[in-house]
Amino acid sequence: MFFSPQPFAPRLADHEVRSYLPIPTIYDSAPARQAQWEYHLLTINTREDALADAEQLNELGKDGWILVNILDERTSGKGSHVYYYFVRQNLNA
Repeated sequence: MFFSPQPFAPRLADHEVRSYLPIPTIYDSAPARQAQWEYHLLTINTREDALADAEQLNELGKDGWILVNILDERTSGKGSHVYYYFVRQNLNA
């Protein structure tokens, strides 16, 4: 697809018709300062404890934590820990 900043100008018989496509303007309110983030790491040794269940994860979600990654050492055979990485915006900063 090709976009040209030139106006779209179809020809009808001997008359030229000009139609200018409107350029949209987008307004976005930016916060007065940069967002601050908090991080939380939940570490579970699967030899001693069960993995996090839905209830435990839902409680963290209610507190504003967002699960962003999981690292499972068991998949590489190099350990028995599972790490849950969480992030949330710090609204008090």
